[in-house]
Amino acid sequence: MTQKKSALRFVGLQDLAQHEARGILAFWMIIALSFFLFADQNLIAPNLKNIGASFGLVEQADIDWYLGGLIPIFFFILGGIVSISMGYLSQIFSRKQLLILTVILGETSCLLTAYARDYNEFLILRTLCGFGLGGIFPLLFSIIGDYFSNTSRAIATGFVSLSMGLGVGIGQLVGGILGEADPVNGWRLSFLYLSIPSFFFAAIYYFFCSEPKRGAMELDSQGNSIDEASHKITFQDFKILFANKTNIGVFLQGIPGCVPWGVFFVFLVDHYERAHSLGKTEAAGLLTFSAIGVFMGFFFGGVIGQWLYNIKKVYQPIFCGLSTFLGIFPALWLLYAGDLAHSGLPFVLLNIFTGFLISITGANVRAVLINVNVPKRRAAIFSLYNLTDDLGKGLGPAMSAAILLRTTDRPLALSISILFWIPCSLFWWIIIKNYAKDEILMQKELEHA
Repeated sequence: MTQKKSALRFVGLQDLAQHEARGILAFWMIIALSFFLFADQNLIAPNLKNIGASFGLVEQADIDWYLGGLIPIFFFILGGIVSISMGYLSQIFSRKQLLILTVILGETSCLLTAYARDYNEFLILRTLCGFGLGGIFPLLFSIIGDYFSNTSRAIATGFVSLSMGLGVGIGQLVGGILGEADPVNGWRLSFLYLSIPSFFFAAIYYFFCSEPKRGAMELDSQGNSIDEASHKITFQDFKILFANKTNIGVFLQGIPGCVPWGVFFVFLVDHYERAHSLGKTEAAGLLTFSAIGVFMGFFFGGVIGQWLYNIKKVYQPIFCGLSTFLGIFPALWLLYAGDLAHSGLPFVLLNIFTGFLISITGANVRAVLINVNVPKRRAAIFSLYNLTDDLGKGLGPAMSAAILLRTTDRPLALSISILFWIPCSLFWWIIIKNYAKDEILMQKELEHA
C-alpha cells in the first residue's frame, strides 16, 4: 500500500490509494473513455472537403455551413438536453451504469457514422453522438469529486481534461492521415477506428471497477464522510446553485469561452490548408502539435492551479482569467502567420504554446466547481455547466460559419470568434471576488448537514 501510494503521490493522485485496486482501475478507465469520446468529436475538421464531396457538397459556403455550422448546433443541443437529464438521473440510478449507457449510445452512433449514405443520415448520426459527450460530463466530474479531496482535485481534473485534449488532437491527426491516404473513404475509417476501443474500455469499467461512495472525500463536523447517495435533486437545489456567485461566474465565462474552440477544432485545419497552403497531413499535424500544447496545459495548468490554490485560494481563478486573456494573442497570430507558417520549428512551437495557454482554464474550472458545491449537488452543477459549455461550442462554429457566408476574409471571420475570450476573461472577475467565500459557505453547509 505504501509503495502504491508513493507512486500515486508522484503524479499528484495520492487520494486514489484510499479506494483500493478497483477504484484506481476505475479512474484510469475513465481517462481512457474520455480520450476516445473526444477523439471522435472533431473527426470532421480535417476532412471537411472529403466528407462534403461524399455528400455532394462542393461549394465552400455549403461545406462551411452544413458541416462546420449546422452539425455542431444539433450535436450540442442534444448534448445539453442529455446533460441536464443526467443531473437528475444520477440521483436515481447508479452513476456507473449511466456512464456506461452514455458511452455506448454515443460511440454506437459514431461507429455507424462510417456507414452514412447521405448527408441527412450523417447529420442524424453526428447529432446522436451528443449522447456521449452530453452524458459523460456531469457523471464524470461528480465521480471525480468523490475520488479526490480539495487539495488534489485540480490535478485530477487536469488528468481528465488532458485526456480529452489529447483525444481531440490524436483523433484529428488520425482523421487527417486517413483522409489524405484515401480521399473517398478515409474519413469513414477514422470514425470506425476511433469508436471501437471505447466498447472495450467500457466493458472493463462495467465488470471490474467500482463507483465511489457519494461524498466520500468530504467530512462532516465529526470527521465522518458525508453520505449523499439518498439525496434527490429538487428545484430548490437548482435555486441554491444559482445563488452561488462562483457558479454564476463559471456559467457566464463558459459560453463566450467556448466560442473560440469552435475555430480551433472545426476550421483551423482547413484554414491552414487554404490560407497557408499546407497539405492536409501537415495541417492536421500542426493541429496535433496544438493538441500537445493543450495536453501540457491541461496537466501543468492543473498542477500550477492546485499549487496556487494551496497557497491562497483566490490565486487559482486569477491564474485562469489572466491566461484566458493572454491566449488571444498567439491564437490570432496562428491565423495571420504569413511566412511563419512555413518556418518549420518556430511555427510548431507557436502552435504548442498557443495550445498550452488556452487550455489552462479548462484544467482548473471543473475543480473550482467541485470545491464550491456540496457532493449531493455536483451532478446537477455539472449538468448545468455542460449546458452552457455546449451552448458555446455549438455557437462558435455556427457563428464562424455564418460570418464566413458573408465575407471572403476567412481570417477576419475566425478572428471575431477568437475575441470572445475577452468577455470570458472578464467574467472570471466574478469568480475571483467570490471563490473563497463560496467555498467557506459550502463547508458550513456540510457541517450542518
